[in-house]
Amino acid sequence: MKSIIFLLKGIILTTVLTRAVREWGIFDKPREWIKSKSNYIRRLLDCYECSAFWVAFFVIFYLLYFEWVIMTYALIFQWVACWAQIFYEVVDAERANREQDFQNKIKGK
Repeated sequence: MKSIIFLLKGIILTTVLTRAVREWGIFDKPREWIKSKSNYIRRLLDCYECSAFWVAFFVIFYLLYFEWVIMTYALIFQWVACWAQIFYEVVDAERANREQDFQNKIKGK
């Protein structure tokens, strides 16, 4: 059971942190500065799989030796909240589409 929890935490943290490294606006300036220093690092950060590999390496190291539980769970909760928001928006859009279809039928369109 511990290995399954370790695996799930590792996958979720790798997903969240890879997105953070590659996409979060708060890291734009440091990311651009780092990318300007080396063509290799620029290409590394432009490649999702490459970034995910190195993030996963550090996530495993973190989980094995330095895990700060509150940070781990904050990132996991953020990931779950993000997916819950996406699900909510999809369901709401579907409801709005059905309502529009219903209104069109009533109006004879």
